[in-house]
Amino acid sequence: MILDTFKGNEDCLFLNVFTMKLPKGEYNPQLPVMVWMHGGGYSFGSGNTFLYGPDYLVAENVVLVTLNYRLGPLGFLTAGPDAPGNQGLKDQILALKWVRDHIADFGGNPNQVTIFGESAGGSSVQMLLLSPLAKGLFHRAISESGSALNPWAMSESSMTRAYRLAANLGYVGANDTEEILEFLRRVPAMKLVEAAPTTLTEEDFRNNVGLPFVPVVEGYWNKPGEQPIYYEAPLITESPEEMYNQHKFHKNIPYMTGYNTHEGMFFIRRLRKNPQLLDIIEKDFTRLVPRDLNVTDDRERVTREIRQFYLGNKQVGIESVDEMIALLTDLMFVHGIRRTVRNHAKYGNMPVYMYRFAFDGALGLYKRMLGLQRPGVCHGDELGYLFKFGFFNLSLDPKSMEVLVKNRMVRMWTNFAKYGNPTPQHLNDDLLNTTWSPVDPNGVMESLSFMDITTNLQMKNNPELERQQFWDYMYEHYNGNAM
Repeated sequence: MILDTFKGNEDCLFLNVFTMKLPKGEYNPQLPVMVWMHGGGYSFGSGNTFLYGPDYLVAENVVLVTLNYRLGPLGFLTAGPDAPGNQGLKDQILALKWVRDHIADFGGNPNQVTIFGESAGGSSVQMLLLSPLAKGLFHRAISESGSALNPWAMSESSMTRAYRLAANLGYVGANDTEEILEFLRRVPAMKLVEAAPTTLTEEDFRNNVGLPFVPVVEGYWNKPGEQPIYYEAPLITESPEEMYNQHKFHKNIPYMTGYNTHEGMFFIRRLRKNPQLLDIIEKDFTRLVPRDLNVTDDRERVTREIRQFYLGNKQVGIESVDEMIALLTDLMFVHGIRRTVRNHAKYGNMPVYMYRFAFDGALGLYKRMLGLQRPGVCHGDELGYLFKFGFFNLSLDPKSMEVLVKNRMVRMWTNFAKYGNPTPQHLNDDLLNTTWSPVDPNGVMESLSFMDITTNLQMKNNPELERQQFWDYMYEHYNGNAM
């Protein structure tokens, strides 16, 4: 779908296991296990080696598991207790149960499982950190460029989209949930997937960048004072914000998360295809006010404040693309990731490691896929430094900076899977010449330490400080809390 084509198969629930060492006789390697959750806006993607070649990671003596989960309406349609939603995330949980029960047969240690993912996969990881259904199935977690607190990561909980999907596919019966679900079950899977974007409304594009089927809070159909109805165990029954406010998450999991410097560059492709979007944003800048900011009566004033901070006196247009990239980077990714870091560091019991990936090199995955020539590190670019992707036939000098950055990334990610620490002191590793310090849990509003990953490794404080202070002020002022 990233290249405007739909490919796939309804029979998709497979996982792949990559290992360098199998048990034999009395030999039982018990290697750390890394389970990858792919991204793709909960709408497209897979765990195959086309993008996620295992070569770099398994060379560091870990077992890598990549998996598929149901996507789009097949994975995230919701229509009350008969179709509660979140099936794609429940597929991930089922895969983790399989890993628990069988990974020892592939040389893996079921008691040393790290889940990691990017974009929607990173948000998935965080959802599993919140869900009671996933408790005990993993022991470390990494979210790359994705948070359940990002505006695209959750949907308003209602049956409306299922009804709209059915109508757009030709349903003309009564407004009855059972009849609608029965109709949708008879529709071929590919037609369901192709019709999913037709359910989007203008409000969807204002709120969540136009992802039609994403996770929901289950139980929205229950009425106050009545016995709750659940036909299967729910993933979550409160929003991530509510759960963090109550400190309800898996607190004993070391956590690593971060982002790329120019995440918002990903949206340039949409502007290329729809240049009128710049004009639409110029005329309706209010659409960029976060929906979780309590500004009902001050919306126009807040719009002016955001616009002035990022654009100054510029119009929304070609001359302000860099400013728009910074704004979209913060709105769609960094602010939610920063809130996640603060909550896990302050209220959790284990270290939290934050990073910013700032190396703009030849292995930048999404920039190459999308043909982007602008400087900066796009959403998804770090993936080329963790996975070997087969369709770019690059021949790199072993002494190149790309190879050095790749080696460092792979080492830090696999160290975290092995030790719960990306730069453990006992290794005396010349490749990693900087100690990655966790975030201080006692000062998360004043100081967020992070590893800046570029041509060098360098510990810094408070990424994008002025932008961070702006959003902290906005949320403190209008919501009473920037956590």
